Amino acid sequence: MHPSADVVARYGCSAVYKHPAAKVDIVLVHGLNGDPVKTWTSTGGVFWPSDLLPAALASHDDGDDEDGEKTTRPPACNIITYGYNADVFSTRHGTGSPSDNFIHQHAQTLVADLTMFRRAADTLRNPIVWVAHSLGGIVVKRALLYSNDVRHAPPAHHHHGGGDDDVRAVFLSTYAVVFLGTPHLGAGSAVGGWACVLQRIVDAVLPRRLFHSEPVLLRALRRDNETLADINCHFLHVYQRFRVHMVHECHKTDVKGTKITIVDADSASPQLPGVTYYGIEASHAEMCKFASPHAPGFRTMVTDIRQWLLDAPAVVAVRWAFEDREKRARALGDALECISPLFLPRASPSRLPSAALTPDSIAPTMFSLSNISALSLSTPHATAPRVARPASPDAMSLRSEASTLVDEIVDQLYKLHA
Repeated sequence: MHPSADVVARYGCSAVYKHPAAKVDIVLVHGLNGDPVKTWTSTGGVFWPSDLLPAALASHDDGDDEDGEKTTRPPACNIITYGYNADVFSTRHGTGSPSDNFIHQHAQTLVADLTMFRRAADTLRNPIVWVAHSLGGIVVKRALLYSNDVRHAPPAHHHHGGGDDDVRAVFLSTYAVVFLGTPHLGAGSAVGGWACVLQRIVDAVLPRRLFHSEPVLLRALRRDNETLADINCHFLHVYQRFRVHMVHECHKTDVKGTKITIVDADSASPQLPGVTYYGIEASHAEMCKFASPHAPGFRTMVTDIRQWLLDAPAVVAVRWAFEDREKRARALGDALECISPLFLPRASPSRLPSAALTPDSIAPTMFSLSNISALSLSTPHATAPRVARPASPDAMSLRSEASTLVDEIVDQLYKLHA
């Protein structure tokens, strides 16, 4: 059933299926000239993200499988579509408004919108499963790279509100990505090949006779096609953190009377360790429009997503536990640097062995608050060697005050890191 406009916004995130006890978020991202509804709707009007997917994921409830083994009910999920201005044309009648956003700007907006959407729903730490069609897969890749890189950026680099923790949540929480017909590689030369792939995609989504001028977004993509190659190259450094499926089209598309493959298997499915590959018996535009539970490719995708729903919560919870521990360790390291003049004034944290400031050594053992009494409370005017001296009553009082000070500083710095 075709969802109404008040359910799915043209731009931003829309929940097409919600569950109050959802443990995973499934996010769908369309490609060039796509739409958060039309991209996923069959010619018969079946909008599979809400019409087919929820029922299919729940179809194997607790019971026995084919081999008599006990099956487990997957946890509930939310299903979210994301819309952005990926129009590649402007028409003489003014019905189209081309986007001049570069890929990285679309990616930043995706991260910001999804972060705010999940924060409002109190699901920031829910695992994420992405389903991306065509160049939407490039946007998702860039979004994940941005979400990871922002950890090292100064606060001024944040957009649309939200600190490192919120923005980085997209990367940390991502468990799996399904790429449907995404051009991971340009055909032929790195630059010329990208131009060919992009032109084929544009030819497939809109007849050239409707162009009033060369599409603004296509010009930007052509100008930036070296960046497209860079995105795919950098993604190679992080993709093994996720479950990745790369899916290619098996049917050619009729473009100006000629049958062509829009994104061939070499581009859509570059062979990488740990990646799952398969094809869908459909054209580039139709491979993301499932008309029934028996449509080509639907059962394969649902089977894997169901397993991901079972596996993702535990894996992502461990990631967040390590992230929280590292933040606490950084906060404690900053606190030690702030109060170092109170102890051992001739030594600074920068001179401490690097191993002493690692998360494993700082939290919870090395330099824990219980060890503060072992540190010297020499003043800057002390002439004694830098060794711990017998504690005087005044020193005991200072230690108590220092311990309280460290505790307060750590709490404040931890909040800053968060």
